Amino acid sequence: MNQKTKITGANDFYYLLAFFFVLTFGYFHWVADYLLFFQEKQSLFVFSSEYFHEFLSKPGGLLELAGKFLTQFYLNTVIGSFILATTLTLTGTIFFKISKRLFIFKSGSLLFMLIPSCLLLMMQTHYYHKMEYNLGFLLVLLYFLLSILPGKKYNRYFALTLFPLFYYLAGAYSWIFLVMYIFYNLSFEKERQQYSFSVFLLSTALVSFVVFKEVLFLQSVDQLIQYPLPFVDDSKHRITFYLLTCYIALYPLAGKIIFSIRLKRVNTRFVALTSAFFIFSITIFSLYKAYNPQTARALQLEKLVFEENWAQVIELHENYPSKNLIGQYCYNIALSETDQLCDRLLYGRQDFSANSLILPWSNEYLRWGAYFFYSVGLINEAHRWAYEEMVVYGYRPQNIKLLAKTNLINGNYQMAKKYIDILKKTINYNDWAKEYEKLLNLPKRIASYPELGEKIKILPKEDFFIEIDNPQNNITLLLKANPNNRKAFEYEMSWLLLTKNVGAVVTNIKKMKELGYTRIPLHVEEAALAYLNSTGELPYLGGLTISHETQTRFGEYVSTFKSIRQNSSSDKEKMRENFGNTYWYYFHSK
Repeated sequence: MNQKTKITGANDFYYLLAFFFVLTFGYFHWVADYLLFFQEKQSLFVFSSEYFHEFLSKPGGLLELAGKFLTQFYLNTVIGSFILATTLTLTGTIFFKISKRLFIFKSGSLLFMLIPSCLLLMMQTHYYHKMEYNLGFLLVLLYFLLSILPGKKYNRYFALTLFPLFYYLAGAYSWIFLVMYIFYNLSFEKERQQYSFSVFLLSTALVSFVVFKEVLFLQSVDQLIQYPLPFVDDSKHRITFYLLTCYIALYPLAGKIIFSIRLKRVNTRFVALTSAFFIFSITIFSLYKAYNPQTARALQLEKLVFEENWAQVIELHENYPSKNLIGQYCYNIALSETDQLCDRLLYGRQDFSANSLILPWSNEYLRWGAYFFYSVGLINEAHRWAYEEMVVYGYRPQNIKLLAKTNLINGNYQMAKKYIDILKKTINYNDWAKEYEKLLNLPKRIASYPELGEKIKILPKEDFFIEIDNPQNNITLLLKANPNNRKAFEYEMSWLLLTKNVGAVVTNIKKMKELGYTRIPLHVEEAALAYLNSTGELPYLGGLTISHETQTRFGEYVSTFKSIRQNSSSDKEKMRENFGNTYWYYFHSK
């Protein structure tokens, strides 16, 4: 068996782990809380036998199930941050106990014991790094610790006979354990036992692989070798994953070599704490570099859209403009839902012309694209986007909720009940489901329900074929099918404004009074005055007038614009500050 060992400085290590816990909790609670929101919305944990069966039918499925179970608690940032911090800190604790079993303490050893937790923390900053990836490495270390506990030879064999069960629980993470154990076996066991345990484990692994592939699960070779390892489509994340995997797998051999080096006249505690400071400095710097304020802002906007907190969406984007297409798209959705699209469109940043109004059909945008169609009353198309997202990515809170609402609006109560029942079997969305369950089979109650009733009013009165390649054409088709749809009309006007088709904007003003407008929206007024200044004439406005305030401000804009043509960039910046939220500034500067 391995040598009798002793590690001094254990208290220092636990203090450092406590610091690591606080660092991790603080980062995800106060800085990167947007990651918790994003990951919670990537899946929907449903308490049903059908849902569980999906994960029971493959090795590693239970690990993924456990990850999704914990991820659902990310909805609350305090609980989510606590779960993440606890999981990553436990990894460091188990790694310390393994080191305690294998090595005598040497200078700098704290550095080596902190590395796995710090690497996992770095990986966790990627928004597609799932909880099950952390649990996978944690299980590897736990099983390895179990397999090296002191005891009789037969106890060791018994621990290794549990490999098929571990393979079923952890999937491809079992291969990391296998390599780690073989290096341990060759490095620490007595010569006569060096090969017996390794051969026994390799034989058990081979039999398990064949039985799982050919008899029990009928999985492909790639599935059995790779699932559920974190092969995220990001080079930095993959490199970190490979580094962590190699570090853990080779640790018994590398550790024995490193800790066998004898250094004389060295203050081991000073070296240990200095090395810990070094690894924490690198980790904190990596966290700083990983934080992307634009991504954070876009996901915060999406979070507010999902909560239908339109006022805060508008406030956030106007005060802290997002440069991200999705962020600006969410802002426009909020303006539409609050009937301010043509009044405040340019109060928020618009960098993508009309592309931030409607997203193209693509798997990349399935998560967001349905919001536009739902906002303007194209309920069937919103349903299609939500359904496709469910098919491609599985149950997610946003697609199941939208499918429930679109079916209620269309009167498909049996299908609406199906999706409501799914949400009733969740922790986070049970209350929402119970509220909408009260609407089933009650068309009058649905019509009087504020959100759903408004959508029913703007439904198209006749069917038409949706244009996928040119989605903006659907606005025109929708207006023909329901001329009283003001939301569609404002999207059409916004499209014309952002594409600088001023003539068409002005021509459409005459339709506004029939649509119930009592005044011309601000940006449309501004476009009309720009048209008047350019052509010297103004088409019929349908009985509406341009406000005196807008005319006065236009005079100020023209005067300022003429004065800065030959002047410095500082004057142009002053122009942006004074008129940056006007259509005139957008027309001349974008």
